[in-house]
Formats: sequence, C-alpha cells, structure tokens
Amino acid sequence: MKFTCSTKDIAQAVGAASKIVNAHSTVPILSNVLLAADAGRVTVRATDLELTLEHSFAAEVAESGSVTVPAKLFAGYLGNLPAGVLELSGTAARASVKCEKSNYDFLALPAEEYPPLPGGGKAAGWAISSKKFREGVNSVIFAASGEEARGAVLMGTLIEIQQQSLTMVATDGYRLAKWTGTLEQPYEGSAKYIVPSRALAEVARNLGAAEAVDVSVLGSNANQLAFNAGSTTIVVRLVDGQYPNYQQVIPASFDRQISVSAAALLGSLRRAELVAGDRASMVKLNVTGQQLIITASSDVAGNAYEELEVEQSGEDITIAFNARYLVEILNHVDSPQAIMEFLGALSPAAIRPLEPSPEGNQLYVLMPLRQ
Repeated sequence: MKFTCSTKDIAQAVGAASKIVNAHSTVPILSNVLLAADAGRVTVRATDLELTLEHSFAAEVAESGSVTVPAKLFAGYLGNLPAGVLELSGTAARASVKCEKSNYDFLALPAEEYPPLPGGGKAAGWAISSKKFREGVNSVIFAASGEEARGAVLMGTLIEIQQQSLTMVATDGYRLAKWTGTLEQPYEGSAKYIVPSRALAEVARNLGAAEAVDVSVLGSNANQLAFNAGSTTIVVRLVDGQYPNYQQVIPASFDRQISVSAAALLGSLRRAELVAGDRASMVKLNVTGQQLIITASSDVAGNAYEELEVEQSGEDITIAFNARYLVEILNHVDSPQAIMEFLGALSPAAIRPLEPSPEGNQLYVLMPLRQ
C-alpha cells in the first residue's frame, strides 16, 4: 500500500483509535491499529474486541492495501509531527513513513490477522442530534460504577427508547443520573440496551462536526450497537444482563425543597470536603429559615462551616451526604440555580437544574449517609 495525506488528518485518526487499544492485551495484533487505503480514502481501525472504532479521511492513494502498526508508538510519533504532508508505504512486515526530512520505519504485523469490523446485519435503528447525544452522555456516565467487582451491568449505561423519547440512566448504587431527550424521528415500539459507559464516552468524544448520530442494532442476537457520526463508526458489544429497576429508587414525591445557586453550593461543598477528608467525606446539610448550613468535621483537619441563602419550601431538615458524590453531581447540573428535593433524613434526595436545558432533562438522585 502507498498513500499521501495531511499529517493533521492521520494524527487525529490514529490518536483517537489508539485510545481504544488495551495496553495490557496479550494478543499482539490488538496492540496495533489497522490502516487500509483504497479509492481516495484511508480508514483507521482499532479494537479491543468489545469496542471497535473506525475513522476515515481523504488521501491520495497510489497503491491500495493495508498495514497494522503499533498504536501507542505510531500515535506518539504522529502527534509530534509539524503540519504538512506525509507519505506512508506499507508491507506485511513494515510501514515506512516520510514527512519532509523525517524518515521512519515501523515494524508491522500482517493486516489479514486483524479482527474484521463487527457485522451480522443491521436491524432497526434511530437517530439523535449530536449535541443532544453528547449532552446526554456527559450528564450520566460519571455515575456508572467504576468497580469491576460490582459487575458489568452497573459499569454500563441504560439506554431506553420509547417512540420519540430517549432516556439514559447510570448508577453505582449510591447515586443515580438520568437524562431524557427526544429523537429526531419517532421509533416504532420500544427498546432497552445496556451500553458500556466507556463506549459511550468514546462516541461522544469522536462525534466531531457531525450533525447527528445514527444508531443501528447489529448481530444475529442483536447484541451490538453501531454508532455512526460523519466519518466515524464505533461498534460496541452490549452488556448482557438485567438493569436494576431505577424507577424504584426515585421517590414519587417530595415534601421539602430548596433552590440554591449551583456555583455557590459547589464552592462551599468543595471547601467542606477538604475538611471531611475521610473515606465517606461526610458533610451535613441543615436547611432552616431560608438558610442552608453546611458543616463537616474530622479529628485531623478540624471543622468546616458554610452558610448559604436559599429559597425554602416545606419543613426544616438536616441530612448528610458524601461530599464527593454531591460535588460530581453539581458539576453536571446545567443551570445557574439548582433544585434539591427531600423526603426525609434517610430517604434519597433529588437534584436537578431549575431551568432545564433545551436539549434534555437532567435528574440526579443521591442516597444520604447515616449521621
């Protein structure tokens, strides 16, 4: 194979693909990225067998063919090239690169050994605007579990489709994040999928300038989703399992509520968290007389006291939370004012923006700590 292309185009494609590669893979070919040149385009692909990313860009192709090169090494090299034109020629064992007066040879592995792009036939799919999709993903995936011991289901994000409504939910058992938006076209019927949160993060990261994300169901067992956005395709294997009934976690109603500046509350909690400092990072919130008093204490750091003005409705309440969890939620509340709703000192609390985004609705639920 042989082609000439922009250093910027190939650096972006290989850089994105290299993030998919598992650095600890015991299969040598999976440490490489596949470059395939044909018909005026170069396609770059990477996979860890659970997640596959493929990105293409325009190039002058002198000789069609394909080659695989070490992902991290090649991405590092390309990331340090100046803007310009690059020429790459490859064989089964070597990839030679020329850029101005720079000449490099990279050891390669046979392209025919590289796993093919997952397929199996497309079933029904849907489309959503890239802006909505990115907002939805970023609003929820932080709440998914990062502990393998808790199981793949809780490390995933639930995607629910109901006609024109799309809902994303993530939870680790202590907090829950929910986002609801609308599809560009109605979907016939309903569907549920558990998607690894890491995969959704990669899709959101690689949307580029695409206006919409087209999603298709793949595989004879409908166990894969393909996300297409512009010149990028990401195929992910779905999590097999039953997602918890998250509706049971969300109280049907609340009897106490405050409206507070999200930025002021976030700043106060960040400071108080420094004092709380232990594993639980406990902070106490005391709502009384249109005031929110935040306290924390530890034998090592001392005591923290913060006071904020709020708009209160309902009775006073004192409730304790993990400060880190509450900070992470407020980091994603897309509104100057945040609403906090309570039912009791030991019942889940809800946090949401006062003014919902035009792209979708956010809702966060957080379990309290025993005081």
